[in-house]
This record gives sequence, C-alpha cells and structure tokens, in this order.
Amino acid sequence: MKRLIFVPLALSLFVLPACIHSISMYSMDGEVLNGNYRFAREGTGLIKVIGSDGEVLTGNFARVGSTTFVESFKKTFGSGSIIVYGPDASAYENAFGGAFASSYAPSGSAYGDTFKSASGNSGTVVAGPRFYWTASLRGNRGTTMGCYFIESSYTGHGFGRCKSNTGKEYSVEF
Repeated sequence: MKRLIFVPLALSLFVLPACIHSISMYSMDGEVLNGNYRFAREGTGLIKVIGSDGEVLTGNFARVGSTTFVESFKKTFGSGSIIVYGPDASAYENAFGGAFASSYAPSGSAYGDTFKSASGNSGTVVAGPRFYWTASLRGNRGTTMGCYFIESSYTGHGFGRCKSNTGKEYSVEF
C-alpha cells in the first residue's frame, strides 16, 4: 500500500520543475540578471528575477493584443526598437492547429534589439505565430521595472525588453 502512494508522489516531483522556465536579462553595460517564470491561469504568469546586488524583483505578467503591445513598446523604447510582421497567435483559437493539424499556419516574425553581445547591440528574431506579454516587477529594495515579452507559439522561447524606474534598459531572452 505504501508503494502505491510513493510512486505518484515521486512522479509529481519530477513534473513540477518542468513548469518553471528560465529567463535572462542583459543591460548595455554588461550587467546580467537571471531568474525564472511560470505560467498561471487565464493568460497570466509569475516572474522572479535576482538583481546583481541581490535585490529580488517579482511580479505578474499578462497576455495582451499585438496592437496594444507594439504601441506601448514603441512608446517606452522608441519607434525603431521593434519590428513586427504578420498576425499574432492570439488572433487564432488554436495556435498549434497549424503546426499539428494542417499545412496552413498564420506566420510572421518579430525583431528586436539585444544587449547580450559584447561587441554592442545585435538583434534577435521570433518567427511564427506569437504571444505578447507585459509585466510589472517590483523589487524588495524599491526598484520597479516594466517589461515586454514576445513568445513564439512554436518554440515557447522568445525575447523582450525591460526598463527600470531609473531608466536602465535590459534585453530579455527566455
């Protein structure tokens, strides 16, 4: 009887960590912040990032429409900071239908700057149907940060950008 209880418990311990994903942030001056995020329900999620000085920033992220996202992104980072082509995945009921059920899937791409390169700014691309997320982070020492994320519905990976209350910008990879 004890063995029957142990097996599901052991399996659940292997599955739970798979729900947490890593995230990295890079500033223009070489600072790197690492953290993790997980999805919650109804198009939301939770994020936690550790600052280089040990400050813990936490917050929620929520899915938004592409038009709202792009307008807010450009207002925060400038008009040349992002380029988006084609429809987003949120316009379709089943984003995976094209990948697994038929030969047609709405496609497009998004391009943004990244500060990860030691040689200066470079770019990153997310192709295929996309989801758009915004987040507000608050640190335990008073830092706040507004973030924007673009995720590929094909790969689950993406990029983004954050700006702190002091004006420092970070490019994001997840």
